[in-house]
Formats: sequence, C-alpha cells, structure tokens
Amino acid sequence: MDSALDSGLDPLADQLRSARVSGGAFQLPPRLLVRLSGKDAYRYLNGQVTRDLKHLTFGNILPTCLLTPKGKLCAPLLIRRDGEDLLVESSPVLEESLLARLDRYIVADDVTLSIEVAKGGVHIFGEAARGKESEGLAVSRLGVPGVDQEHEGGGKVLDATMKEHLFDARVIETLRIERGIPLWGAEMSEETLPPEVGLDRTHIDYDRGCYPGQETISRLKSIGRVRRLLHTLRSSPGQALHAGMRVRDAENKELGEISSASGQFDTGSWVGLAILPRESKEPLFAFDPLTAGTTQISIAEIHGS
Repeated sequence: MDSALDSGLDPLADQLRSARVSGGAFQLPPRLLVRLSGKDAYRYLNGQVTRDLKHLTFGNILPTCLLTPKGKLCAPLLIRRDGEDLLVESSPVLEESLLARLDRYIVADDVTLSIEVAKGGVHIFGEAARGKESEGLAVSRLGVPGVDQEHEGGGKVLDATMKEHLFDARVIETLRIERGIPLWGAEMSEETLPPEVGLDRTHIDYDRGCYPGQETISRLKSIGRVRRLLHTLRSSPGQALHAGMRVRDAENKELGEISSASGQFDTGSWVGLAILPRESKEPLFAFDPLTAGTTQISIAEIHGS
C-alpha cells in the first residue's frame, strides 16, 4: 500500500466510513466575507447573481454565482443576511477580483462594499446536523444539508458527541472529491462555465430575471450543452493519484488533468477530480509527467449536465 496511506490509516478509515453514513463536523476554512450595505444593496446584488435573493431568509446561506457577460465564473458565492446588510462569502484568493467585479456595476446605487473579518467555527453536516438547524446558519458545504456554527475568535466548545465527529481535514477532502464538490483554484477558474462542474443544480435559478451572463446560461440549458464535465476518478488499491497527472484514453490522447486527489483510507484506492470531455470512456489512464509512470483509473461518477 502507498506510504502516504500507511500512517494513521485505521483512524482515518473509521472517520471516512462514519462521515459517509452519519456525517460529522469540521473546522470552517479561511473565508473571504464582503459586506454590502446601503438602501440599494439587496436590489443591486439581486441583479448580479444567478440565484433570486427571494430564496434568502434569515438563518440560511444561499449558494449562487457571479458571472462574466459570457457566462463564465467570476466567483462562486455564499450569501447571507446580516440585519439590513448582505454578506457575500467566497475564496480568500478572490478578494481583489471580487471587489473589483462588484464595484464595476455600482453606478448610482447606494451600495457600500467592505471586507468583513470571518469568524471561526465549525460546519456540521449530514445526519449529525439533524436537529441543530436553529443553532447556526443552514448551508450545504459537502453536498448534504448542514449547519455553520460561528464563534468569535474561532473558539468552539463542542459537546462530547460532536467532539467525536470532528473529522481530520484529509477525510473532509476525500469526501469533497468523492461527492464532486468543486474548489476554486482547482476545479474552478475564470474559464469555467457553471454547468461543467455541476453548479447549475445548486447555484442557478433558471426562472429569474436578468443578470450578467444569463443569456449564455439559458442557451446552454435550452438548446445546447457543455462539452466538458467534472469527473470523479478512482485508482486501483495502492495506486496513488495527485494533482497535475494527465488523464489519457486508450489511444494515448490527452483528455484533461487531475485537479485534486486524496486517498480513500478505507479501501487503499485514491480518488481524484478532473474536467474531461463529456463523452470520455474507459479505459482511462493517469500519466505522471514527473515520473513518466502510468496508472489505470476508472470513472466513479460524473458531475454536471
């Protein structure tokens, strides 16, 4: 078995099996928060994003996207209410570009943008979150219902039951890959169309009013389809995968690149994510440009439309 899976295998395997079935909790990652204040903040933001903010209520967080006029991603967002203001969450690496994009369309609107310090805390997901909806903000971060519990300074005192379900970050990364949850800077970039990575199912309302990029998104749904889709790939037990490996078909044609990879601690296999042509078929191989080694891989799941 690959040495990367040897150390601490049994605890991580137990955590992974438990997380899949019962859910659990993990520390919230670093997040960018932008506050929109002013009497026009709601109307302005509602005209910019792919979800209708009428679905946003106090106590929940709404996933949506900010797009270019050509329908490509500027940023995936999570939006919440905070009093009369709106808080927009995204990846910290997008701070400069997100502020510039939001500011660009503010003309005569009474809207002020400011950076908010994100609190620490935990996200509880799956069955472990059942009954805790009133104790935090409802949001899905791993493809299942969940709750964010935020606390000043990041200090979180979990009860004894939840402490047992606070999972290792490596386990959460494996779950993310297994479930096809795209990450900015890995599976998502400024060249990504939302349907390529499955965001059309969670981040877009097709029955709402105009926003930048809507024409492209509507056309993809009604008369066309994207050419590439996000795939979860799996290796044979003991065969490691890593980001940067090239995915090739049986004719040695390069189809794409693995963008994220993690060990499946309970099986000894590895899983990875790659955006590949939608018609990609097995057999598929992962080529390592560093070692010139080749690993056969299978398609575990396809995400997107």
